[in-house]
This record gives sequence, C-alpha cells and structure tokens, in this order.
Amino acid sequence: MNEDKFFEAAQGVAQSISQWDLLILAGSIVIILSTAYYRPRSRRMRWCYFLFLPTWGLLAMSIFKGTDVQESYVAYLIAQRRKNANLIEGIAGTISKDTLSEILYLKLALACLAIWLLFYIIWWVTEERVQDDGDTK
Repeated sequence: MNEDKFFEAAQGVAQSISQWDLLILAGSIVIILSTAYYRPRSRRMRWCYFLFLPTWGLLAMSIFKGTDVQESYVAYLIAQRRKNANLIEGIAGTISKDTLSEILYLKLALACLAIWLLFYIIWWVTEERVQDDGDTK
C-alpha cells in the first residue's frame, strides 16, 4: 500500500469515528433531557442511567484518540516534506495504535449503551402501567 494512502485512510477513519462519537454523545444527552419517551419513576430503575457516565467518558476518550490521529497525520505531512523515513515509520506506528484505541473506546461506549438499552427494554416490557403522557405509576 502506498504510504500516502495509508495515512490518508487513517485520517479519514479517525474523522469518521469522531463524527459518530459526537452523534452518539448528542443523542444520549437528548435521551436524558427529553420528555418525549417513557421513563422509569422508580429510583431502582433509574440507576441504570448511570451507565451514561462511562459512555460519555469513553466517547470523550475516542474523540481524544481521533484528535491524536489527526495530529499524527499533520506530523506525517511535515516529516514527508523533510524526507525523514525514520520519523515517518514512528508516526505510522503511533497512528496505527491511536486508531485502534479510538475504535476500542467507541466499542466500549456502545457496549455501555447496549446494557442501558437492555435494562430499558426489560423495564418497558415488564412495566404494567405506562401512561400516555410519558409518566409511569
């Protein structure tokens, strides 16, 4: 694979994942603030909303690693201009590690959201009375 294409692909993947991170982050905040869906009234069931905290932290880490990939791409462009092969090789290793970390953090955040969704669906299916205005009894 051409060296330029590797770095451009890594930069593109990082940018795409960061966009997904921000979209998921915004959507989860809307879930917390919105009143247009049925929410549990019992304190015990509301505890599952604490799963949003690690989700947001993991999404932030994923965005941070995406920023590191972007910075590495800029460093690559500078090193390429200087024709420094050793530096380019080191940057390639860093960009690979940061891209894998960015993907891992996104997967872990999605796992936290999946656990929350599982709890929510179980509550929604098993709840006996759900009022039309979004409140439950």
